[in-house]
Amino acid sequence: MKFGHHQSFYLRVNWLSKAIKMTQEDPRFFFEEFAFERVGLGKNMVKSLRYWVVATTVMEEGKNEQRQSIHRLTPFGQLLSRHDRFARLPLTAAALHTVLASNKVSAPAWYWYFNEFNQRAASNEGMLAALANWASLHHSRPVSIHTLKRDLDCLKLMYTARARNNDDPEDIVTSPLTGLDLLLESKEQFIKRTPERLQLELDALYFALLRYCELNQVDSVTLEEILVKPLLWGKLFHLSTHHILEAMEMLQANSDYPVNLVRTNQLNVLNIETEDPYAFLEKAYERKAGY
Repeated sequence: MKFGHHQSFYLRVNWLSKAIKMTQEDPRFFFEEFAFERVGLGKNMVKSLRYWVVATTVMEEGKNEQRQSIHRLTPFGQLLSRHDRFARLPLTAAALHTVLASNKVSAPAWYWYFNEFNQRAASNEGMLAALANWASLHHSRPVSIHTLKRDLDCLKLMYTARARNNDDPEDIVTSPLTGLDLLLESKEQFIKRTPERLQLELDALYFALLRYCELNQVDSVTLEEILVKPLLWGKLFHLSTHHILEAMEMLQANSDYPVNLVRTNQLNVLNIETEDPYAFLEKAYERKAGY
């Protein structure tokens, strides 16, 4: 598992666009000595961006025909490149969050906080102690407290940093995930927040559901499972039972989502006609563009 590889920089607005542009021009961009000059970022920021493009599964590292290391777009990255390279749509923010918070290997602190840490609110010190305990149980080597603290500081900023009225437009520090409103801004605590329904659209929830079904080889989930299981709505988006049931009913009422909600003996089961999550995401982007 990779702790602290972000160089203390959270993912910024426009960074993914820069990375997509530069790697399309030169797949070895991230391995060039003067890449930072070409992209207009500091050296450590470029190292951070290299980490984030893989952690969000927008890119993967591989080899070219000369056996040189390169970066190439994943199917998810190709979708972003075609439909929302600047990550302006709420759907893109939610999809990025879904894949990042599901990535136990590359973003373990994010996976832990959104899937396994069950407290709604905790002090900075309590969070650090809890993450250190989890890391000691799940990581093969000791991880320094300093590194874990950097992860938590970065995580908090990624979901709460907002542009101020007097910010220089050339120095945008907002994260594309801030608009999800999954964390309350607090210096002393981590406080989970349930986003407003309009901020979290059905396409995003259905994408997360399809990814879960694919990873677990299932085609149905209960309301209780959606509430408490890792990688589903209750964990990833802090949704309550009421919000989850409401979303299940909305999916059933919309022909864009081939599901069937069955209620028997107070058990709510959502049967899903599964498909590739990224094929669905492509259709969702096309609907938004009015194709």
